[in-house]
Amino acid sequence: IRAAIICCACDIPAARKLCGLISARATCHLCEKVANFDDRNQSNFGGFDDMRQWFVKRDADEIRNNAYLWKECNTEDARKNHVSETFVRWSEIYRLPYFDPTKFLIVDPMHCLFLGVAKWIVTRLWIEENRLTTKHLQIMQERANKIKVPSDIGRIPNKIATGDGFSGFTADQWKTFILIYATTITWDLLKEDDRKILSYFVRACNILVCRIISKSGLNEAYQCLLSMVKLVEKQYGQKKITSNMHLCLHICECALDYGPLYSFWC
Repeated sequence: IRAAIICCACDIPAARKLCGLISARATCHLCEKVANFDDRNQSNFGGFDDMRQWFVKRDADEIRNNAYLWKECNTEDARKNHVSETFVRWSEIYRLPYFDPTKFLIVDPMHCLFLGVAKWIVTRLWIEENRLTTKHLQIMQERANKIKVPSDIGRIPNKIATGDGFSGFTADQWKTFILIYATTITWDLLKEDDRKILSYFVRACNILVCRIISKSGLNEAYQCLLSMVKLVEKQYGQKKITSNMHLCLHICECALDYGPLYSFWC
């Protein structure tokens, strides 16, 4: 039997360990973007004015060479310094001469879009910033209960107003909420800019979950996601741009390599 490891789909911590790449809090594994750190050592991926300088594919050969150099460091301090400078350490995956971490290590849409971005927008932006109050969540739950959907889609559990809101939602439930429920039950409860954030994200997700995606559709989805993260930064500040908010900008690249999202998401 001859086999090759090509498309690696997993969550961010596993992805970074697989390829010996530094934490997602520090840098992107696909482009040259390096995180910003505040006084409390909290990282963010905001700042789009110089996007042309960093939204550039990383050099796979350079990553591999830096991984080998890490092995040659003689002390623990030397290895730590090497990782701080290059963001790379050794991984057994580099014994495969063909392996390209910038192509084979994808951004998993399930973890990024639905457990990452969707959950972040609703819970960390709208609920934590008091854009959606407990009363609003109760209204949303009442409206959601009145929506009848086909049985193969599945119903959202009655947990929109439970606890701090949206308690225990799975990735599939977040997907269903964003695609079917969100616009209908939250639109009149949100301010204009939050409506724009929602509409950009819903449109991008509607395109990306299709079983057939055109290149023009991918371009539109990318522009929607880019407009969304820029608007989040404008309204909520640079600190709200998380690694998932950044990584979602790379999902369309992954789709060009591996096809529609449903064919490679976890």
